[in-house]
Amino acid sequence: MERNLGLYLLLACALILYGCASNPGNRSSKDDKNGRLFLVEGGMVCQEVITNKMWQFSKEGPFFSLEEAERYAAGLNLGGYEDWRLPTKSELFDLFYMHYWQNDGNCMMNYKGEFWAVSRDQESALGHWEDDLLCGPEFNYIDSIKDDGFVRAVRP
Repeated sequence: MERNLGLYLLLACALILYGCASNPGNRSSKDDKNGRLFLVEGGMVCQEVITNKMWQFSKEGPFFSLEEAERYAAGLNLGGYEDWRLPTKSELFDLFYMHYWQNDGNCMMNYKGEFWAVSRDQESALGHWEDDLLCGPEFNYIDSIKDDGFVRAVRP
């Protein structure tokens, strides 16, 4: 019986280590495709170095519907730009990923809370990205159980 238990523990450890070794999320900061962020436009906008994408520095809200969040983003005028929009979940991931690897330069945003996003099909998403360090790091999108969330607009 003890021999079988030892065999099962050895097998479980091997499976866990195999899963950790094959984790595609296990990237170093040198693999970060988006580079660093820097604060521009009087401290109200952060810009990605490589993509030139701009992010609203402050999070605003809460907003209680996708329509309300989209209306806010569309009406935003920051840094002389009026083409702000809600980010996709993928764009929110890129922003979280830069922050996770401390590649956010002098653009220290508040990432806590639930954020509105849209899919490519314009379906709403409300939630946040978080890290799981078990096989470290692995990132998961967590859908919100709340009905309200913040907006961090992006352009273009």
